[in-house]
Amino acid sequence: MNKVAIIVVTFNRFQLLKEVIKALREQTFTNMDIIVVNNGSTDETKEWLTIQNDITTITQENVGGAGGFFTGIKYATEHGYKYCWIMDDDVICNNDALSELVNAYNAVPKIGFVCSRVIGIDGRPMNTPNADMRATSNGYSDIFDYVAAHAMVKVQNATFVSVFFSTDIVRELGLPIKEFFIWGDDTEYTGRISAKHPCFVACKSVVLHKRTIQKGLDFMEENDPKRLKNYFYYFRNNLFILRKTKGEKAFRHEIKEKTKFAIRLYLRGDKSHASVLWEAIKAAKNFTPKVLFPEKIE
Repeated sequence: MNKVAIIVVTFNRFQLLKEVIKALREQTFTNMDIIVVNNGSTDETKEWLTIQNDITTITQENVGGAGGFFTGIKYATEHGYKYCWIMDDDVICNNDALSELVNAYNAVPKIGFVCSRVIGIDGRPMNTPNADMRATSNGYSDIFDYVAAHAMVKVQNATFVSVFFSTDIVRELGLPIKEFFIWGDDTEYTGRISAKHPCFVACKSVVLHKRTIQKGLDFMEENDPKRLKNYFYYFRNNLFILRKTKGEKAFRHEIKEKTKFAIRLYLRGDKSHASVLWEAIKAAKNFTPKVLFPEKIE
């Protein structure tokens, strides 16, 4: 197989990043290069990366995870890599994680992407994709055939915790939408791919996600002001995805429902949550980012 570009996007997680890189250096599949996109870290990350001889570093301002993956995938595609394996800076991979992704990718023709099975620090599932139960040409789902034959589950989307795909897909369908900044960019991008090609979880490829919060996102339970602000992107981006996939009528209906919710929050005195949601609603109405493509290699 041609060389794999391993793309890690990082921001101010120096200690975790070192764990991530150590696990990548111990992969049993070795035909790969490590590329770290440093989103303007202000800790020791930049200094440490400058003395790592086996890492290509791209340093830019903090444009969020979406902007980081945009940059990394664009770089890999324009620099002749055939495959990308992308992940966040808090993902610790089993030493055979990449090997199992490659095996899964080669098991089925015309795959869009394969992703790893993700577990949390307590061993329980995390970042579980939506299974793809859509009917095939005879009216039935083929999801169980792949489970039985290849230990792969057909899925409709995935998070950017550990995703493997060909740069041919990037040339065909474009890059992630960098304007998302954070949250939703992975759902949109992997959904864009699975709409055209079959995509899978490779169950034998396992990674540990050391995310600070070891459970699903919950807007109403969020009390950290910094993380609460990020929900602006969560709501705005998901409204964009709804508009793109379900159409204008569904989008307008959801805008009305979210507006009612924001009013209820405000009236009961929860002005911080109401404000974040209201700003996202306003922004979503004019949020129309375009899908960009990498430059062609001559």
